[in-house]
Amino acid sequence: MDPVTHIAAGLLIGQAARDRFPAGRALVPLAALAAWLPDIDNVVGLFGAEAYMRYHRGYSHSLLGGALMAWLLAAVAHRFWRQAGTGKLFILFYLCVLSHLFLDCITSYGTGVFLPFSDARISFPAVFIIDPVYTLSLLALIAASFLRPAARKAFAVAGLAVMLGWPALGYGVEAFVTARAERLLAKEGRRVDAVHVQPDAFAPLWWKVVAEEGNDYVLTGLTLSAPDRLLPERRFEKAGRAELEALGRAAPVFSQYVWFTDYPVKSAANTPAGTTLTFQDLRFMAVNPLVAKVRGDIVPFTLTAYLDPAGKLVRALFSQVGKAEVILPSVPAAIASVTGG
Repeated sequence: MDPVTHIAAGLLIGQAARDRFPAGRALVPLAALAAWLPDIDNVVGLFGAEAYMRYHRGYSHSLLGGALMAWLLAAVAHRFWRQAGTGKLFILFYLCVLSHLFLDCITSYGTGVFLPFSDARISFPAVFIIDPVYTLSLLALIAASFLRPAARKAFAVAGLAVMLGWPALGYGVEAFVTARAERLLAKEGRRVDAVHVQPDAFAPLWWKVVAEEGNDYVLTGLTLSAPDRLLPERRFEKAGRAELEALGRAAPVFSQYVWFTDYPVKSAANTPAGTTLTFQDLRFMAVNPLVAKVRGDIVPFTLTAYLDPAGKLVRALFSQVGKAEVILPSVPAAIASVTGG
């Protein structure tokens, strides 16, 4: 979720809890800081796109790491604000951190909530990663809580109810869209193995639909303004996990890509110099045409392998929006090829 929404959650929690702490101006800003704090791991982007893929939404986004950050912030705040107990501050700040984890888990990116015990990325997508309606609703209630001090707590509690209720609405709409997509695909005579639905830009109006058909993914979508027909579809070849792992013996980024992606797809281009394999994740492809107009053909987290005529990995290119990183295979492992050689 975007930083504005995280900070908004912290402001609401701080406003709702102000009457439980000694009078002071620091509480609400500190709560906002605590709610944003897990995203301090964005600094890993300075070390390249591969590091960002591996470590963003990692340890600082875990239950244990979040507790440690909340305790450190509470200990520092207590030194300058003796009237507030460290324990109460810790509870407040940890609730703010948990709001961050919640808001990230309801998007499709995935969050390492259980690190260091498990590197599974938890995701229950119900809200698109940037949701203007959601965020502006929270900001409006925050503004009301500051403008109407007598009703401050009521507005803050209402904001927290919206923070929880909007994703709940998204889950309900997602169940409807899933059933409708399955029905429309069956009506077309399609025999699909599974149907996956995720929020797209301007959800809950727009939804992405990923249907599995044998070795292919079919990417389509559905909008509630026209629920009786699916959007134009695009077909992609599934990326073989074994193929990515074979490339991973030469460059570990490919093995990390297996761990990171949910719906990996690939395309191939042959030239006299060898073969180019492009891997992408359908999580990061939008079906809302507005996104295509803004972003163009760029798909975040695209991994490209350049192979020589013998099928050996020569180099890789890993790109995000605005960032690209050339990755060379390790010398001993460079002999590995996609055929497992």
